[in-house]
Amino acid sequence: MSTEKNHQLPLQGVTVIELGTIIAGPFAGSLLAEMGATVIKIEQPVLGDGLRQSGPKINGVPIWWGVASRNKKCISLNLKNPLGIEVFKKLILKADVLIENYRPGVLDKLGIGNSTLHTLVPKLIILSISGYGNDGSYATKPGFGKIAEGFSGIVPLTGHPDEPPLYNGFSLADASSGLYGSFMINMLLLDKDRKNTSIDLALYEPLLEMLAFQFHSPNAPAMRQGTNNPYGWGLAENTITYPTLQSRDNHWFQIKLTAENYLALKNQFITSNEKDCDKALQDWSTSKTMQEIFYQLSQLNIPASIVQNGETLASESYFNSRGDVIQATHPSLGQFPVPGFFPKFERTNQSTAFRAPQIGEDNEVILKEFLNIDHETYQQLIDQKVI
Repeated sequence: MSTEKNHQLPLQGVTVIELGTIIAGPFAGSLLAEMGATVIKIEQPVLGDGLRQSGPKINGVPIWWGVASRNKKCISLNLKNPLGIEVFKKLILKADVLIENYRPGVLDKLGIGNSTLHTLVPKLIILSISGYGNDGSYATKPGFGKIAEGFSGIVPLTGHPDEPPLYNGFSLADASSGLYGSFMINMLLLDKDRKNTSIDLALYEPLLEMLAFQFHSPNAPAMRQGTNNPYGWGLAENTITYPTLQSRDNHWFQIKLTAENYLALKNQFITSNEKDCDKALQDWSTSKTMQEIFYQLSQLNIPASIVQNGETLASESYFNSRGDVIQATHPSLGQFPVPGFFPKFERTNQSTAFRAPQIGEDNEVILKEFLNIDHETYQQLIDQKVI
């Protein structure tokens, strides 16, 4: 992919107001920002977004926050103050999209519910992400990503059948909702005649759709079968497995194992007399180095991969060559690896790899330059702790 050309990003000229916190809403905003949209993120004064306090910090700099807020303009605004609501409405007048992930009814109580905002800007696209959606008997219940994962039906599929079900080790429901939400926003932006458009997305719904195959499990509910049943959606019958094994030099790897693959491996390279397939594979893998294992697998054309982790991802040359991992530069942290930009296409090379702005860092540029608020009013907002 060329980085020399300066191509206009597809969402350049689109203005997004991000009124989301932590992950789901902000992830949707991040995807739009990296496609060129002007994303103005609103945080509470003093407290800011909870993501600032999540994950690792290096020299006081929150790393997760610095990735999530890159390519956004971050302002502080107290929406419980009438002056804050006035500023918010001025922002909405210049917006194409609003992203929010408050509990249903919160924005209505503040006087900035969907009907009010659509009266101000009929073409505004509003993405609302919540635990259980905006209607139904569960709408007002508190909802979180991990609760949504259990509610979606995905949790019983993870783990071994004789052990408790397991959650994924990252925010799958939040990230999936952000992805679905940004997709819908992009589709709706194509409709130039849109009016009063609202997207109501529950955290569990993207996973529910992805898991649709489990709806009609024969005889019994779909249940976890361990890591060796990746395609069964919880069903016991499966002829393809992906066992995870460890080499003699302590590298984890996985292979695609079919009956034919195992027979070829057993005939040529497995010397163990074990009749049990799993034990024979373990004996073979622990007797070989990773280099020897990959050579033998390549001879048989058996798909395999090293199991990557956070440390190896950052140093793997292939990811660097693809731009999947790039080096960010920070005044106090120097250079360090962060995720690149996806998907790959000709794009401007002016995207920011990492930015961890302070609360309200972009107040002046957004309020004074973007909204044309005069200095006296701006100072009033500061004095009254609106920003």
